[in-house]
Amino acid sequence: MIFVKYFRKLMGWCPMKKSLQKEKKENWFCSFKPENESQLVPPSAGLEEGKVLKAQVSLSRDIGIIRIVFPAMIVFIILGICFYGNFFLDIFPFLIMYLAFLALILYNRNTVMLTPEKVIIRRHLFKPLVLKKDDILQTSASKNKNHSYRWPIRLLFFTALATQLFQVVEGIIRGLQLREAAPLSAKFSLFLGEFQIVAFLLTLYYIFELITPYKQTLKVTTRSDLNLEFYIEKPEELTSILKNETE
Repeated sequence: MIFVKYFRKLMGWCPMKKSLQKEKKENWFCSFKPENESQLVPPSAGLEEGKVLKAQVSLSRDIGIIRIVFPAMIVFIILGICFYGNFFLDIFPFLIMYLAFLALILYNRNTVMLTPEKVIIRRHLFKPLVLKKDDILQTSASKNKNHSYRWPIRLLFFTALATQLFQVVEGIIRGLQLREAAPLSAKFSLFLGEFQIVAFLLTLYYIFELITPYKQTLKVTTRSDLNLEFYIEKPEELTSILKNETE
């Protein structure tokens, strides 16, 4: 028995080892009980951090064309006059227009975040738009006409796109024949110029598809003369939250 006790001590055996392991396991499982059972987050706590809504917001009726595309067209005309005859620099005016189309997409692609005091509309490459709930005057829900007439609009778009693509191919073939001895930059600017209208149509169609899936529209009128249209599946959910916070 003496040798048995000696070897047990040598191997690190302890009579309390199993009981200590059981206590550790019980304490380890108990430490997870509050997280799984008692630590339930109340609904109001989620709004403090910000709740992201599944929605899209139309910031203006012209979807930002006046603010983005028209200034880019003015710059395009000015640079086209300045760089006329320079085949290398002639590319930059077209690149500005394509960047304007990209900016138009990012302007309309947004994320809506709801907090207890305000609604934050986040946009890529643009400053977030903050709508304070105290500034809201009126809300009204209606059907999304883009969703109702989505198939006729899609048919009209694809018809216009097919017609324009046919004209683009003819213009490129004719232009390459006239610029057969021209440098590569001149041929590249020809492609950019011919596909410009097609790119603009695709941009408008992409913005259209952003708001088409939503059946309802919630129009919000503010004291600062800012009119927004929220494209959302359940407008009554957003309306009830806004009323509860503003009352």
